[in-house]
Amino acid sequence: MTTAAKWVLALFLVVAAGFAALGAGHRDRAARIHESPVSTSQDIANYLSLLRGERPWAADPAALSGRLLGAASSQLGRGYVYGGATPAGFDCSGFTSWAYAKAGASLPRTSGQQFRAGTPVAASALRPGDLVFFGSGSAGSSGGGGERVGHVGIYLSQGRFIHSSRHSGQVAVDDLSGAYWSKNYAGARRVLAAGENRP
Repeated sequence: MTTAAKWVLALFLVVAAGFAALGAGHRDRAARIHESPVSTSQDIANYLSLLRGERPWAADPAALSGRLLGAASSQLGRGYVYGGATPAGFDCSGFTSWAYAKAGASLPRTSGQQFRAGTPVAASALRPGDLVFFGSGSAGSSGGGGERVGHVGIYLSQGRFIHSSRHSGQVAVDDLSGAYWSKNYAGARRVLAAGENRP
């Protein structure tokens, strides 16, 4: 074997050892992506960011909302349980609190308290991950304080939201334009904002 070939082989072995060490050192961070599957095209970029030791959702709310929606969607069909806040069974605000926690964000426990979190969002400006609220009476009847808010869900896209529904008895997807939901729509809040630091 020539001297040049030996140098090429040695360089190859050093690079291979470096990649092996990199993979072992970041395996735990990469595993975080797999804990709650992301259903957007951004999951590969997030995976690579985690391998580099970055926290993509700290600067990119879309990455955090991807984790949130992945966690929420993984519970479709899960049973409704009054006061429930785990996959053993959810009520509406228990479900939103659980899904946000899986994405690294915390929410207050009740729908009324959640209504006072974040910033108000117009129905025409909803983004995936926004919280949508419902109460008795006509749209907006809560008066901004959340006193009459009795239900909460997570906005998906195209007018649809996911929630733990007492009526259907499970985590389900419904349309904001449905007769009941449009009549009782009370507003929306955005909790996922750029610049937030997440673990």
